[in-house]
Amino acid sequence: MSHPPNDERAAAILSRKASGLLAHDDALIELADADCVDALAGVIAERVRLRPDAVVHALEAPSDEMISVMCRAAGLNMNSFSALLRMRRRRNRGTESAPARALSLFSELSRPAAEKLIVPMRPDPGKAAGIGRRKA
Repeated sequence: MSHPPNDERAAAILSRKASGLLAHDDALIELADADCVDALAGVIAERVRLRPDAVVHALEAPSDEMISVMCRAAGLNMNSFSALLRMRRRRNRGTESAPARALSLFSELSRPAAEKLIVPMRPDPGKAAGIGRRKA
């Protein structure tokens, strides 16, 4: 989880992005460089229609595979994904695989293929609305 100074830093970065002063991928790089995990997860989650806690879980996972898929589906470029990997290594995450392997997976996976892989992870809108519940 991020700490208050990171929350302030994240807010400043996201404000610059919202004002058009910072490109999307540059904002992601700055968030990763500042270790703003929650904000980074929120931005990725919004792009791939996942819950932020699912992205945080992938960011904290020992393997790079799931976060690689999420980032490809979110349309990150190689530079922003590389910054995210550096952040994970600083936090001793993703140490089960070499960064080169994660970069290779990321670059070889097409965005449409990645999007198909994350569909099962998306929240079921029917459950959220109470549709499909059986009455007791």
